[in-house]
Amino acid sequence: MPDLPFRCRHRSEELHESLYGTASTVTRWVLLEEPGPWGPDALRDNRLDRRVLSRLREVTRPLRIRVVFVRRVHRRGGASRERRRCLLAWTGRGGGWVEEAVLDRLDQVLDLDFAALARGRSPGLREVTHPLYLVCTHGAHDPCCAERGRPVARALAHERAAQTWEVSHIGGDRFAANVLVLPDGLYYGRVPPEDVVRLARTHERGEIDVPHLRGRASYAFGVQAAECLLRERTGLRGLDDVPLLSARREGDETEAVFAAPEGGSYRVRVRSRPASVERALTCRVGRSSAPPEHELVAVRFEPD
Repeated sequence: MPDLPFRCRHRSEELHESLYGTASTVTRWVLLEEPGPWGPDALRDNRLDRRVLSRLREVTRPLRIRVVFVRRVHRRGGASRERRRCLLAWTGRGGGWVEEAVLDRLDQVLDLDFAALARGRSPGLREVTHPLYLVCTHGAHDPCCAERGRPVARALAHERAAQTWEVSHIGGDRFAANVLVLPDGLYYGRVPPEDVVRLARTHERGEIDVPHLRGRASYAFGVQAAECLLRERTGLRGLDDVPLLSARREGDETEAVFAAPEGGSYRVRVRSRPASVERALTCRVGRSSAPPEHELVAVRFEPD
């Protein structure tokens, strides 16, 4: 019997790698609709006008804006000149938002107000008022994303077609299937098809699915882990139950202070150290790495 191909998701599970504190730290997003195909580097390996995409990279990179492709689960093959949607999203602290434009030509993407997005301000487009669920299905980047992500995207699109998008690489291939919820900027990982509709329902009633939570895109890794571990310890699930009040890092420890729902606050200390076992972070086996592991040091409730 031939050996099965290496899969980073399997290795991550074998090592019992925690999801906590692993969300990509991105607060500015451009989600450009492109039905595909997407190559290993979606913005480079595609059928669109290279001059436009090159200019888009030049404009957005210094503003620290992440550009990704999105597409519908049930899509029709499209020519490069067809109308497409473009969503601009802010997932920073203080409240996220998503706005959208419909582009008649690809080059119209360059007319959008990226400077406003970089400041967390409205670019003046149409507001999107419902949550969006982005499922990474970028198989050309990593096989786990396709194998795990596509069944999840199909399951969710069956019930929430208008809210579901496939998305190109957003980080954390070894945690596939990855689901990013906008505008809250919540990353979930290892989501199975049978749980994703429940996850969406949980979110829409104002709660977090803690077992699958990787963290908030607006927080540094140590703060993400602190929130996840605090929620695991206390059972608090409300989206806004524990807003961050302050955070500081000294050496390998992060101290984060979160408001408590009924008054007072929680002071959480987390220690972050490189993993003791190196591993490939994607299925493209090459250089191994030792990603940080986060350990809960202390949780203390402080009354007002």
